[in-house]
Amino acid sequence: MNWRGQGVLVIGAGFLGSALAVALRSAGAAVLTIDHTALADLSADAADARALSAGIGRVVPKVAFCCLSTRGGDATAYHRCYVQSLQALLSVAPAVCPVFCSSVSLYPDTCGEAVDECTPLQHPNARQEVLLQAEKLALMAGGCVARLAPLYGHGRCELLRRHLAGEPRLPGAPGRWLNYLHVDDAVRSLLDIAASGNGGIYNLCSESFTCTEAYALMEQLTGKATAAESAAATVRGSANRLITSCRFRMPNPHRFRDFVLAELQHPTL
Repeated sequence: MNWRGQGVLVIGAGFLGSALAVALRSAGAAVLTIDHTALADLSADAADARALSAGIGRVVPKVAFCCLSTRGGDATAYHRCYVQSLQALLSVAPAVCPVFCSSVSLYPDTCGEAVDECTPLQHPNARQEVLLQAEKLALMAGGCVARLAPLYGHGRCELLRRHLAGEPRLPGAPGRWLNYLHVDDAVRSLLDIAASGNGGIYNLCSESFTCTEAYALMEQLTGKATAAESAAATVRGSANRLITSCRFRMPNPHRFRDFVLAELQHPTL
């Protein structure tokens, strides 16, 4: 797809949404960002159809990237953020193609085995049920779903920040898989998926490594020893699965090693 002159909505002006907007504008798209923060072009609740209707008049949207985040919250917060915002969008722009940013946290803990887009989602909890409902809305509207691994990028990487601060290491066995997605890889992949016109579900992950590999690398590059104590385990924070994709091959993904070296040269964490 040639993005020049295309009307695009980016719902969510956070870490990912703001990066998407920059890339789209650089490609010549007419972009409108929507979020409740002052950073957005339209500061509004994305679940408010009237506010969306008023703002969408600024562009004629062909694609909408839905990358809101609850930053925590219960199932009710998830429902408003993901389901109601999609319902509002589709009610005021029924012809738009939604690209919904979901999460690899939907996949079950496999005790180290690989998962891909065909892996069954077993016994989802209340918040996961809401995410699945939102995914279904996007797919029924002819859009696509991107299940993202945890994001990192310049100035934002919880794994490296914790290590540099000497905080307890991540919970779980040393061989537990960690899956990460660089924000620039996320942006490029989302644009490619939207441009392809192919619907369905896509896993997006830049790189996977074990806890042992991650901490050995950070020790080598930073010269700082890994904390002896481990953080308390949580359901989400100790899952052990290897994220793979049978539908999308990410070209030239970022490497965590290069990111760490860059952050050490220009500290932001």
